[in-house]
Amino acid sequence: MSGDTLGGGITDAELSERFEPVFEEIARGAIDREADRGLPYDEVEALRTAGFGRVRVPVEFGGLGASLPQFFRLLIALAEADSNLPQLWRGHIGFVESLLVHHDPELRERWLRRVSAGAIVGNAQSEQGNGSFWENATTVRAAGSGDAAGWSLSGRKFYSTGSLFADWIQTTATLDAEHSANVLVPAGAPGVSRIDDWDGFGQRLTGSGTTVFDDVRIAPEDVEVYPNGAFRGTTLFAVFQLIHLATLSGIARAAVRDITAFVQQRGRNLANPLYPQPRLDPQIQQVVGRVRSKSFGACATTLAAVDELDRVHRAQLGQEATPELFDAADLAVFAAQTAVIELVLDLTTEIFEVGGASAVTERFRLDRHWRNARTLASHNPLIYRQTIVGDAALNGTSPSEWITRTWQAVQANRTSSLSDSATAHTHDTAHITAHRSAS
Repeated sequence: MSGDTLGGGITDAELSERFEPVFEEIARGAIDREADRGLPYDEVEALRTAGFGRVRVPVEFGGLGASLPQFFRLLIALAEADSNLPQLWRGHIGFVESLLVHHDPELRERWLRRVSAGAIVGNAQSEQGNGSFWENATTVRAAGSGDAAGWSLSGRKFYSTGSLFADWIQTTATLDAEHSANVLVPAGAPGVSRIDDWDGFGQRLTGSGTTVFDDVRIAPEDVEVYPNGAFRGTTLFAVFQLIHLATLSGIARAAVRDITAFVQQRGRNLANPLYPQPRLDPQIQQVVGRVRSKSFGACATTLAAVDELDRVHRAQLGQEATPELFDAADLAVFAAQTAVIELVLDLTTEIFEVGGASAVTERFRLDRHWRNARTLASHNPLIYRQTIVGDAALNGTSPSEWITRTWQAVQANRTSSLSDSATAHTHDTAHITAHRSAS
């Protein structure tokens, strides 16, 4: 353990003492929850009580003050215990990271203190059927006047990861053609419905289903309006992807742990009776050695990308961040994405080579590692991230240009639609005029 801290925060030894017993208890029930589709409400509460939600909050605001490398090592360990837990905390983690460098000191302190008091923030950003994240069907409108002034939020979100377990839900909504808003919604407010309808074959317990907002009243201070297309340097793309990579790394460790235990308990080796105990068979040793090496590679790659993220985060705190630093962090994480996904999907498939048909019985549920890894690997599709990395290498294109291009595409499509409508209107008018003349 390195013992690194940030701003007088917690040490690695203190983190281990606080969280290892909680993670061990979470791991004990992981297979049964998987089998029964038991949502981990008790486990989330245990993490809340232990202070997991405030690990990154500075000590001055009531947090533990852990550094990014410390936190991501902790996240990998939690994923090894149960990969659903880091993902369902993903929205909360990203929210806290955005607060740490938020430009409004009053908002930053208000929310960091809420988080330190135990508040959990869920995520409800994505919608099914919208063309881009600049075009939310969910809307926010001014409502009331005087003391009753505020906002009204209406819409329907999917992939609402973690919102079933949250006290607050962070969402995005359309204000008008040129503006959107970040909105923080009390999860228990009238008009909020949280539906557990996530039907993916992996990561089944993350609460990634539907959230409905039906004329929900929002306080003025909980709506932050921003112009569409405006972009300033951010680490959030890197942060959100690194949470997935840390979770994949934890899955890799869990898969190696489980297949090692599986081999150790086996007492016969029908395929190679020269070694009656499979753990003594050199070919099986080779498979276990190979998957363990891939697990090591996945974790090391993830943590190397975390170091790049930490570099830009520290620069942000010192108001010294540059576009080049943001680009370097994004490129490191997107490059790591390819390596980690390939390593983890390979090893979660390869573990079955050591046991024949015995390894696929429901009793061991070894398939959950591949299913969960495949589900996580499908987020933020790899093909686009590889293109960004390649374009930067070949043409010097900044990763941040991608976000700008998405808004330009939305504007171009909107202009094209308006032009088509105008053409159709002109055609219809001419047709009606000609018809009347003929009459």
